Amino acid sequence: MRSPELPPRLESKRFILRDFAPSDRAAFVAYQMDERYRALYGTADNDRTRTSSNALFDRFLTWQEERPRRNFQVGIFDKSSGDLLGCVGLRGKDLPVDSAIFGIELSPSHWGRYRAAIEASTMMIAFGFRELDLASIMGVTASDNKRIARLADWFGAEVVAERHGSENSPEWTTECGTAKVDWSLKRTIWDHGRPDASRRTDAGSDNFVYANCNLKTGTAAEMQKHACKGM
Repeated sequence: MRSPELPPRLESKRFILRDFAPSDRAAFVAYQMDERYRALYGTADNDRTRTSSNALFDRFLTWQEERPRRNFQVGIFDKSSGDLLGCVGLRGKDLPVDSAIFGIELSPSHWGRYRAAIEASTMMIAFGFRELDLASIMGVTASDNKRIARLADWFGAEVVAERHGSENSPEWTTECGTAKVDWSLKRTIWDHGRPDASRRTDAGSDNFVYANCNLKTGTAAEMQKHACKGM
C-alpha cells in the first residue's frame, strides 16, 4: 500500500467521500446512538456507549496522522445537503502491504439507500486499487447476510473461507453465533470487469444496513433480526 499525496476526497454526482473532520463528530455519534443502530450490537443508551462511539471517532482522526498511513476510514456525505450518510474504509495495518480490509456502514436514517452503498463502495474500492496500489481487498460478513453477499458478488469477489468464533476477526466486527465469511477481491478481476456504478445501481430498492451486521440475541433480538434480514 502506498500513501496518497493528498487526503482522500472522492466525489460522484451525488456523494462525497472525505476524511472526517472534528466538526463531524456530533453527526457520527448521533447515528451510532440511534436505537436501531444500537440494536445491532445490543448496546444501551448510556454514557459508556457514547464514550465508545467518541473513542472510535478519535481513532479515525488518529489514523489520518499516521505515516505511512495504512488505515482509511472516511465519511460518506450527501453532496447536495452535506448530511453524513455513514462511513466506508480500507484498513491495511498489520496486513501485507498490498492488502486491506473493506468495511462500510450507513446510518439508520439511510438504511434503504442501497444504491448509495454501491456507489460509495465502488469509489472506495477504486481508490484502493488505483491510489493505494492494492493487489487485493478483503471483507468479512455474517454467513446469513444475503445483501452483503450480493454486494461482494456484484464486485466480483470470491469467498475464501468460512469460520466460527472470534479468531482473526477485524476489530470493528461484533461477535455472535453466526459463521463469518471471508471474501476477497483481486485487482486483476476488478480491472478486467470494473463495475460502472452509474449504470449498475438501478437494480431496485434493496435495503442496505451494515456491512458487518450480525444476528444477535437478547432483549432487542427481533429488531436485530429484522435489520439484518433487510440487507
